[in-house]
Amino acid sequence: MLCLLCSLTLTLTGCIMDDDEIHEPIVQPQKITFSWWGSEMRSDYTIQGLEVFEKKNDEISVVPYSNEFTGYKENLDALMMSGNEYDVMQINSAWLDEYSPNGEGFYDLFELSDIIHLSNFSDDELKYGIRNGKLNAIPISLNAQTFYYNEKLLKDNGLSVPQTWDDLFACAEVLKNKDVLMLDAAPKSHWIALVAHEEQVSGKKAFGGFSEENAKNMFEFEAELVDKGVFSRSEYVKENFLNNKSAGVIMWVSDAQYYVSPINDHGGKAVIGDYVCEPNSKRFGWYVKPTSLYAISRTSKNPKQAAKLVDFLLNNETMAMLQGTEKGVPLSRSAIETLDACSKLSGVSYEASMKISATQEFELMDPELEDTARIEEFFRLFDLYHYGHITAEEAAAQFTAAYPFS
Repeated sequence: MLCLLCSLTLTLTGCIMDDDEIHEPIVQPQKITFSWWGSEMRSDYTIQGLEVFEKKNDEISVVPYSNEFTGYKENLDALMMSGNEYDVMQINSAWLDEYSPNGEGFYDLFELSDIIHLSNFSDDELKYGIRNGKLNAIPISLNAQTFYYNEKLLKDNGLSVPQTWDDLFACAEVLKNKDVLMLDAAPKSHWIALVAHEEQVSGKKAFGGFSEENAKNMFEFEAELVDKGVFSRSEYVKENFLNNKSAGVIMWVSDAQYYVSPINDHGGKAVIGDYVCEPNSKRFGWYVKPTSLYAISRTSKNPKQAAKLVDFLLNNETMAMLQGTEKGVPLSRSAIETLDACSKLSGVSYEASMKISATQEFELMDPELEDTARIEEFFRLFDLYHYGHITAEEAAAQFTAAYPFS
């Protein structure tokens, strides 16, 4: 446990003290809690950063908590329900509408602007964390589902980096004979790609636009992707890309440094592909969101101390160096300047973040797009359809009845 507080007990035996003897009171640091999710690498550099923070702010003691994403969310759900959440929290952008639809779920960080240097962020960047006029959270960086490929594997098979859906099918036809999957993806990434394709061909925005017919198209297109070796319905294994079992992978920018970059040490060459589109797409279909954000509990007993930690995590030079671009290229101007001055703006995550910045067609992601229950139901029904137990029409009817796009 980081900087555990030890109680100092003075045992006086046979000792007579003068009445006028002066004793300096022992000032205990103010304790705040901080939670985040992520890989072991993320936890390692975060703990290092917290140690630096405590040395600079010896009046504050930070109690850390970290977990993998699913366990973190389940734990935070329970804590938010009981009002016992951590003082400082890393949160997903979709959770803002879940926990704070009216802007009252988190501390208004505008009220702590004398401590947190908000001038490091543009108004447009801060808008990602504003609900009902209150700054509930501050974004760390921007994130999008991004295509990564092992260019060496593709070239060795006479292939180029795909740009369109047809390109993916053409590559898959060659690689299928080598027992290599074209694209690996976690269910959420897989689902977001399906939505993107249907938006591109239909011209409709999914939420508020898709009908039962659009859902049917998605089930049928998914079957084509799986049958022709572009995607697989086998369990997603992140290491497949590193072990040359897949030529590419779709994942968040924030995960790339950990799961994509190592391919360069495995004899491959990691490159970033275009956001795959139909040649005559009616919509772009791909969305952007904050990688994650930092928020402060609305019930924190030490909001000013918590604000100091948030400012450190976002804007401090040491923290910027430790984090680098592991969570994407930081939005904080001071963090960017630090990394640039030290030639740290490089690597897969940096390149992917620059691609996000250069893509004007992005729209802000609707939190519904990441609804885990919706995604699980889609693939449950797809498996029934794919194995011939129900038709695409039946799958679409059941899916839209349970999870309408309206």
